[in-house]
Amino acid sequence: MRISALLDRPVILLGLGREGLAAASLLRARGHRAPCFALADQLPPDLPTGVRSLGVAELAALRADRPVAVRSPGFAPHHPLRQALQAKNIEQTTGTRIMLAELQHAGIATTAITASKGKSTTSTLLQGCLAASGVTARLLGNIGAPALAALDTVLAERPQVVLELSSYQCDDLQAGEGPSQAVLGPLFPEHLDWHGSLEAYYAAKVRLLQAVPAGGRLVVHASARPVLEAFALDGVLSRPDLQVEWVQAAPGQGLFADAAGIWRDGERIIDSVAIRLPGQHNRENACLAFAAARHAGADVAGLHAMLQGFAGLPYRLQDEGMHGGRRWINDSISTAPEAACAALEACQGQVDTLVVGGQDRGYDYQPLLAAIRRWRVRHVVTLPDSGARVLAAQALADPRVVNPGVAGSGVAGQALAGQPAAEATATPQFHAAGNLQEAVQLSYRLTPPGGLCLFSPAAPSYHLWSGFEARGAEFRRWLTELPPNPSA
Repeated sequence: MRISALLDRPVILLGLGREGLAAASLLRARGHRAPCFALADQLPPDLPTGVRSLGVAELAALRADRPVAVRSPGFAPHHPLRQALQAKNIEQTTGTRIMLAELQHAGIATTAITASKGKSTTSTLLQGCLAASGVTARLLGNIGAPALAALDTVLAERPQVVLELSSYQCDDLQAGEGPSQAVLGPLFPEHLDWHGSLEAYYAAKVRLLQAVPAGGRLVVHASARPVLEAFALDGVLSRPDLQVEWVQAAPGQGLFADAAGIWRDGERIIDSVAIRLPGQHNRENACLAFAAARHAGADVAGLHAMLQGFAGLPYRLQDEGMHGGRRWINDSISTAPEAACAALEACQGQVDTLVVGGQDRGYDYQPLLAAIRRWRVRHVVTLPDSGARVLAAQALADPRVVNPGVAGSGVAGQALAGQPAAEATATPQFHAAGNLQEAVQLSYRLTPPGGLCLFSPAAPSYHLWSGFEARGAEFRRWLTELPPNPSA
């Protein structure tokens, strides 16, 4: 559905956050001629010009002709307001679907990227690789500004568009309405509370691939194939009307990354020393980005230039430098165990203390515990609520290494008094902290001078923070309060 199809119809903005405000602004700029309502759990006191609030009771009595709802991404399928619109048979669309329809109508080349983790980095690498190759590209979507806010500029300037999409934004994409190229990165369990099941989450990701029109192109990380096969979602990969390129399939086959660098058909095109981003997962993100970028006009020189100059996005393995004589890595973006595993791999056995924990979504932490042992992490500091699940899982394996004391009570700190933090241990020691400030202070005491502390929570943050950015900023703030003297 294009924006022109909304101009004579009553519009209900379901949600008035960034995307809802962008939709309201675009409707106003295009001369929307029908009533415009805002519906949300909580609306701001000052509504945009021409927008009226709509309560649930008024929704039930709404008799307007052919209303359409523009839904913000945060409204899960089971949300009462979304269900109330469905009960009224009110047509729903999203800012993402409107944007894709406009780009497709205008014939603007668009690449959309989704993955369980790494989609922001892959999208940034893709846009940067294109720019370094002399191809004008605009990065929009889940990263940065809402896509609709940039629609008029994009239509006027006609750059290639790189669109990062979350599973929420992919959830109800329809066949044929998608981008000209789609990138699917690695998949693992995420956002199950929003989608309702693992199958529904994976199905939402695959809808991006299903939405690519005939003649389009798919770039798929090879690790996603068994996931799609297990849930009978792999049919799209055999569509005869699409080109499919596999990344990380096998050494010597297509684009492949390893510790030595990035390879294409067995020939190394980028040496690992030229890549500032740490970790195998980021080298694989670069492969995904280049697979899409070279089809859009980029070359190896552009990829090389991007990888030499790009150290990463905020709160993604971000080096916070030395505080209190210890080095601190801020990986607040880590919202699942697999992300923390990748962070440990990127640090290559240098981590003395790992801080984990956040909103408990019932994840299986056994893979993370295995990674902790593999990379010989000396101490693990856990945070509520999922920290309790980590401690319980570890206690089953070896209760001797779990210290149940909470830093806020002083128990954990007293237990460490006089303990040489630099002593290597055969198995990691686990310690509970009551909050992030206590976790930082406890990690400082546990980590030897010159050692490394990694904050990679392996859990979401929404029970305490507005998002991973706010969590990462608070972690950084507590670092500045550590003693400046390493011996203090």
